[in-house]
Amino acid sequence: MKKFALIIPLTFILLCCVIQCKKDAPLNIVLYNQPLKTIQHYIQGKWRLVYGKGGISSNTMIYCDKCFIEFTSTNRVLVPNEDGTFLTDTTIQWIRDIGTYTYGDSTYLMKFYDKYGYPNIYVIDKIYYDTLIYHDNSADPVFYHYVK
Repeated sequence: MKKFALIIPLTFILLCCVIQCKKDAPLNIVLYNQPLKTIQHYIQGKWRLVYGKGGISSNTMIYCDKCFIEFTSTNRVLVPNEDGTFLTDTTIQWIRDIGTYTYGDSTYLMKFYDKYGYPNIYVIDKIYYDTLIYHDNSADPVFYHYVK
């Protein structure tokens, strides 16, 4: 009977640990090969740029402490300037096409224009350990790493 009395609390503790570990597990999901609704769901919210890497020189690093991007539930993208105005506040156009660095898979390209009319076209790559990674749809892309 003593063994049974000891097994119940130990089982409860083990079960709690398993549930807690699952709840705190980092999110790792490839997004470029997902349906559009899935991509939109996972990128929604405000993200802070940690760094960008790549471009013409593949080892170039871009850092910005005050750079943010926000994806709204109404399919808009917001990119604020340091002065509180917006560089970008526009609707995203999603285009189904072959993206760069997607291993030949077609994907949804995120396209929008900033307030100067400059086009931005990106491949939403993945979320890796709660870091959103997307990159320019070009031969020499910058890979942007954002956290919430």
